[in-house]
Amino acid sequence: MADRGRFFNNIARFDWSSFSLTTGVRGAVFLIAPMVAGVEFQQPALLFAALGALWLTNTEGQPSVLPLRILLVACLTEAAAFGLGTLAATAGLLTPPLLGAAVAAALLARGRTKWANTGTFTAITFAVGAGLPGPSVEAAAVRLSYSLLGALLALLGVCMHRLASSRGSLTSQANAAPGQPMSGSEALRSAALLGVVSGLGFAIGDVLGLPRDFWVVITIITSVRPSVSLTISFTSMMAIGTVIGAFVAAAITLETGDVYVLLPLLFVFAVLMFASRGVNFGLVQVFLTPFIIILINILYPGDWYFAFYRILEVVIGVVLAITAVYLLRTVKEGTSDAPKPPQLV
Repeated sequence: MADRGRFFNNIARFDWSSFSLTTGVRGAVFLIAPMVAGVEFQQPALLFAALGALWLTNTEGQPSVLPLRILLVACLTEAAAFGLGTLAATAGLLTPPLLGAAVAAALLARGRTKWANTGTFTAITFAVGAGLPGPSVEAAAVRLSYSLLGALLALLGVCMHRLASSRGSLTSQANAAPGQPMSGSEALRSAALLGVVSGLGFAIGDVLGLPRDFWVVITIITSVRPSVSLTISFTSMMAIGTVIGAFVAAAITLETGDVYVLLPLLFVFAVLMFASRGVNFGLVQVFLTPFIIILINILYPGDWYFAFYRILEVVIGVVLAITAVYLLRTVKEGTSDAPKPPQLV
């Protein structure tokens, strides 16, 4: 009964003190700018710069507490992962194990709090690179360079925002490192298992012919939490937010394909998405899902129906995420119950 109450409390908790409209507007401006330039100058590759800005801004977190040097490293690792993921997609049957190995390597960073977001989004960018259509060496170079451009643009926005903020507030935030790091052994077990499960999820999506199978991997990476109850709460919020967002995205993309209508809508979704980070995980999904689906629909026109595929992909990811947490708990309990070697006195 207590677990059930905790489950509903996690889903219904909205921390409005974390809502920041200024962060939302700043993030949206530097995210939409390369998209507008891409449309105006007929350079669709600039939309990959928008993805780079999206990942870097999410790596930054809310409130912004990460040092600029870590964000600069994130610009490089996330862009490199996007390109390497694109190359991995050319490997055919070897793509799922390559993806699993890359995810595991990136998620080892979760063993240190300050690097956890960088590791998480580096793993995500590799999965997106592997899952987008048209992989080739040339495509890998284009995606890497443009996503790096977008990430650096977003980093410029972070620097400007921090300079405009009071020194006192930045100091207090910088001392407020969120969460607690995992131990080295826990980080290794978690990264290894999530790598295996992510590779399996990508393979399942490929076998089923799902058009954007990287959503399965993203769901696994973002929704796994230290306990089963927390994971179920987060996966439930992700599923609910995704369903709502997918229907919103489908309605919008069915109604219009005019990019000059879609860009202002993307700006609104981006503002709400960035401003509400930390408020409620499910609420962020409501705004993130239509943003991503509309953005990819601009890159690959006519793919509005992918909104409904994303629901299926998230469901598969949810099942695999919950399975991964049960396995992690089993391994942890087995390790703690193992006989300890005698100690010399």
